[in-house]
Amino acid sequence: MSGDKAEQAAPSPASPSPASPSAASPDEPPKPAFTEIEVKFQADRPALERILAAQPLRGAALAPERELLSIYFDTPGRGLQQAGLTLRLRRKGRAIPVLGVKWPRGTAEDLFARGEVETRSPGGDANIELFEPAIRDRLRDVLGGQPLSPVFKTQVKRRTAMIRHGRSDIELALDDGVVLANDQSRPLTEVELELKRGNAADLLALARQLAQDCGLSLAFEPKAGRGYRLAERAAARPQKAQPSTLAPSASFDDAVAAVIAGCLAHFTANWAPLRDSDAPESIHQLRVALRRLRSALGIFRRRIVLPELKDIRARARDIASALGPARECDAFRQNALAGPLHGQPGRLAAAAPLLEAVERRRVESYAAARRTIDDAATSLFVIDVQTFLLKRSWRTALGPQDLGLLTLPARDYAGEVLDRLRRRVLKRGKRLPEMPDEERHELRIALKNLRYAVEFFGPLFAQDKEQRNFLSLVSDLQEDLGAHNDAATTEAFIGTLELAADAQAQFAAGYLLGFYRHATLVADTHLTRKWKNFRRSGAFWA
Repeated sequence: MSGDKAEQAAPSPASPSPASPSAASPDEPPKPAFTEIEVKFQADRPALERILAAQPLRGAALAPERELLSIYFDTPGRGLQQAGLTLRLRRKGRAIPVLGVKWPRGTAEDLFARGEVETRSPGGDANIELFEPAIRDRLRDVLGGQPLSPVFKTQVKRRTAMIRHGRSDIELALDDGVVLANDQSRPLTEVELELKRGNAADLLALARQLAQDCGLSLAFEPKAGRGYRLAERAAARPQKAQPSTLAPSASFDDAVAAVIAGCLAHFTANWAPLRDSDAPESIHQLRVALRRLRSALGIFRRRIVLPELKDIRARARDIASALGPARECDAFRQNALAGPLHGQPGRLAAAAPLLEAVERRRVESYAAARRTIDDAATSLFVIDVQTFLLKRSWRTALGPQDLGLLTLPARDYAGEVLDRLRRRVLKRGKRLPEMPDEERHELRIALKNLRYAVEFFGPLFAQDKEQRNFLSLVSDLQEDLGAHNDAATTEAFIGTLELAADAQAQFAAGYLLGFYRHATLVADTHLTRKWKNFRRSGAFWA
């Protein structure tokens, strides 16, 4: 943001009409008086120079470089952060300081949008009384009388240019500076594209062109997120999928948008954790998000015949495959330490050569995983999916005779999907528990797709005990079948480590394989009972 908006800026033509501001509860964001639509890229100084030479900037007037000092405020208990709000005072030369508050938009479909209100602060302080009543009252509720104090600040040198792209005016901002907190600093170099006038499709088109031509990678963690982490000396936390926001009255059209958008938001929420640490959950959640996306696309493609769906699904598979080796190392190590080596110091010591070989593989695999996320191709994938959502491209795949599908109640469609997926599970599980590992794996995939569908469409139905019990039965079956999958994948993984010359490592490998094979027998003792319970369970969606 340039920080040049007028006091209480009006919505841009590209923004949705604002809701009438009203005081909200402490658990709700303020009603949007302004929507900021912005795409960010991480960068380094050479990347900034490449951008300046890029074709879209030819002929654009670059404003003189300006220094921005932004101070971020919160309570001692981080009340604003917990409420999802950011309060920032920005100083730009001799101009009157600007006080701003930002908050996430309400739906996953707004991947690049945030709510924002700004007002001038002649006194240069974080005085919330300067905001309009709705925002002021919301902040009062969150603060609860607690004092505000600076938590961190950013100092950047900013160059800006206005670009006309399509029918839209877009501000390009090149930031080069630092985040400062607790006598520590971190580099802050990034590229921002903000829609000023026009439509978001033009913004995404320009972002795509720059990403492709300049090799840029998207950034989804805001400056405030990095500042809080620096102040707290914390790493970015991996994020699980957020609960579905589908309303019971949603249409099929709404369901397609909400489900795909939720999967994409889950995926991008875990870029910062992977870039910031080796937390195993980050790789796991990235792959889960891509699996959920592929599952959703597999569901919808039965009614929507569209090359874009096939392309998105294939690209999601390729990205997930590139992240796979890192996940294999994490899963092997976690399973070994929590299972056969847990509480066994002697066996743990004997397994040291094996675990060291896994660690070497893990370090290499994490470096490769980060390259995958930072690859411009992965950012292009995200931009393309978001463009697909923005344009609701699936509508063009329907013939005149099928247009009624768009307004079909999502509940009716979801019932058909859940019926079909449940029948598939029952068909594939007929010979449990005698079936071989390959068929068990297929059954496990069918159960996983059924579970994802329940999570996607659950809010369309009564969220009662019957639904929770059904989801629990599916998850339990999936977990028990996972014991066979663990045994099979462990054996294949060990085979790739080339341990032939190390007798101690070979012994440890054999011990682990024996443990997992035994675990499959234990899981099978419960499998028949759980399968019977699943077969007898009612369809909560009926």
